[in-house]
Amino acid sequence: MNKNNEYDILLNKYIKLLFEKNRLIMREGPYIESRYLFHFGHLMIKELNHNKNIKILKIKQDVYENYFGLKREKEIRNIEKQIEVKTELLTKQIRELEKKCEASKEILEMREKNEDKKDLVDSLFFDVVSIMHPNIYNLKSEALWDKAKKAYLNYDVSTLTLLKNLNVKKIKNYDISDLKNNIFLLENEVMCMKRRYPYYLENNLSSDEWIDSYNKEINNRIKKLEVEEQRIFEKLV
Repeated sequence: MNKNNEYDILLNKYIKLLFEKNRLIMREGPYIESRYLFHFGHLMIKELNHNKNIKILKIKQDVYENYFGLKREKEIRNIEKQIEVKTELLTKQIRELEKKCEASKEILEMREKNEDKKDLVDSLFFDVVSIMHPNIYNLKSEALWDKAKKAYLNYDVSTLTLLKNLNVKKIKNYDISDLKNNIFLLENEVMCMKRRYPYYLENNLSSDEWIDSYNKEINNRIKKLEVEEQRIFEKLV
């Protein structure tokens, strides 16, 4: 095979992988996670809240058992301090999950609103990747690339069309061995990404049977937590 032809074939393969990685990170990952949170986010928040409530009750139980006889004001201060410290992580997880659930609604709405433009936007973004991705071109600044990513996220056809027609001349000089190595590394990176959260959930979320089964699983955990919470509460009353 002619070296120039081989180089062009390898470069095109590298561009496809760069596009695929960016598509997974910017488009498919958030969308899959949003679908997951649409089905289970409210239950996950409920489960975390029960875990937090149980921890709070256990803290109160421990204080009452070990500091019996102290003045009530001191008991209250001690309990409040312990609760704040020992539930800090759970409180943070709940807040972050609530924010993610809110953001996921916007992602799902935007996807639905622009479903008819999705293939066109992907095609335009591929063209943009091929003429200005920082791994391929020596850009003076990444402002244009940042603009391209923003346009891709917003399904902005006009901006992507404009950017794909720009002429970015300073292409990086790879030799064939470098390109082959980059392709090998990127292929493995993309493959590993697809095995991780949230990408591996894509097939599961297409199955009503799996959704129902996992819904029952979370609800069963919640019921057990409710029983535990009630048991501890009754001890304190």
